[in-house]
Amino acid sequence: MEHKQSLANLFSSMMHKFVLAYGKVLDADISGSQVYMLEILENEGSKRSTELAAQLEISLPAVTNLSNKLVKKGYVERSIPAEDRRVTNLHITPAGSAVLERIMSKYYHLTDTIWADFSSEELAQLLQYYEKMVANLETYQPDKE
Repeated sequence: MEHKQSLANLFSSMMHKFVLAYGKVLDADISGSQVYMLEILENEGSKRSTELAAQLEISLPAVTNLSNKLVKKGYVERSIPAEDRRVTNLHITPAGSAVLERIMSKYYHLTDTIWADFSSEELAQLLQYYEKMVANLETYQPDKE
């Protein structure tokens, strides 16, 4: 139990420092949620707002708010497919891809800094540990008190 408490404290400290550093990676006019939306659109292609809401685990009005801001900046465009005029798809623009590439370059520099002193073996182990932690987070259910 002692190790779990120490890990929890160290993980909390690392997350706080990472969040602060990640904030410096972002451009002043774009939020982490907007970057995540751009990543999804870049990697998976055009999406409906309902699909994005499910992936981002946020409400449909929140997706609308995020997408309105990204459309205004020219990073995302809306399109209506001819086969179903009731649907609106969102897709990333070349300007959105460029801003995402710039942010991801800074992000990779940040993560390279974090892992700078790790050996190849340690990185391989860390990769396994992170895969396990991500899988565990997939099953996380907040306490209902």
